[in-house]
Amino acid sequence: MVTPQQLAQSPFFAGLPEEQLVPFAALAQEVTCAAGEALFREGEEACCLYLLLSGKINVQIQPTAMTQPLTIVSLSTYGQLVGWSGFMPPNYYTASAICQEDSRLLSFDGAAFNRLLEQNPALGLVIMRRIAEVISQRLRTIQGVVLKTLYHHDEQ
Repeated sequence: MVTPQQLAQSPFFAGLPEEQLVPFAALAQEVTCAAGEALFREGEEACCLYLLLSGKINVQIQPTAMTQPLTIVSLSTYGQLVGWSGFMPPNYYTASAICQEDSRLLSFDGAAFNRLLEQNPALGLVIMRRIAEVISQRLRTIQGVVLKTLYHHDEQ
């Protein structure tokens, strides 16, 4: 069973009162993903969001004009968010998450996670801001990866 104290160690939940973490801890399920396996794939229906406990996961997109996927970001730090699409309509993953090492994660049902945020709008605002920071950071990273790839492609 996941404890509120475990969640509080994650930057995603850091600084939140323990009583606010109790329902999220009850919702969390520990899952594993072996090296080389996909936690989820781009375009699949998104039902869960995850926090990384250990391991390494590459978040990748597959541009239609390319034969190889582009790695947007490699996640290897405790508590990093993976699969934010799992609770954000239209609920399809916008990238693939491929485990580079055997990985342990906490899985949260996206619909239930959303209900917890709706039940406490002040907490929901804090969590949504943290998710927005992750999305913003990933968009900046994607932009850099795409520009680098295009620049490198033009040189060939």
